[in-house]
Amino acid sequence: MARITVSTTQLASVGALLQKVARLVRRLAFVGVAAVALIAALLWQHAGFDGEDGVLTALLLVAPAFLFFFAQSVGELLSLADRLRRLPGESQEGLTELTRVAGAARSTRLVGLPGLLWRLRGAFGSVRSVAGVAVPLKVVTPAFLGFAALSALACLVLAGIAVIALLVVLAG
Repeated sequence: MARITVSTTQLASVGALLQKVARLVRRLAFVGVAAVALIAALLWQHAGFDGEDGVLTALLLVAPAFLFFFAQSVGELLSLADRLRRLPGESQEGLTELTRVAGAARSTRLVGLPGLLWRLRGAFGSVRSVAGVAVPLKVVTPAFLGFAALSALACLVLAGIAVIALLVVLAG
């Protein structure tokens, strides 16, 4: 089996590229939100704003919202290496805290139970961070990337529609 090696310089350049992509996607999402706001304002000015227009506006905001989510997920993916580096130390601290809680549980009365449960919650926070390692990996699935591309296209189309609608209102 061939071994694949990647230098830290290559990883840093990929990380910088992903940061630029996330920034571009976030800006495109802002453009989409601004376009939806303009379309909603034009609808309100022209014929009032009723329930159907509210539903339409909410549906139009799905694409920009997904792009914001995608940009946030890319940021989480970039921070994955640091999280994996911290994981062994956090796991050891969690195990130490669980041992302390178990020792305290043997001698705790009913009055001290809420404090014990609070300490136990803190110890399980590290377990949650272990499970959270896989969450950023959803960004690289084909379905997620495809929906992000469709959302970006929808934001561009929304911006075009908003500009055309504004020109029609100004001309008429």
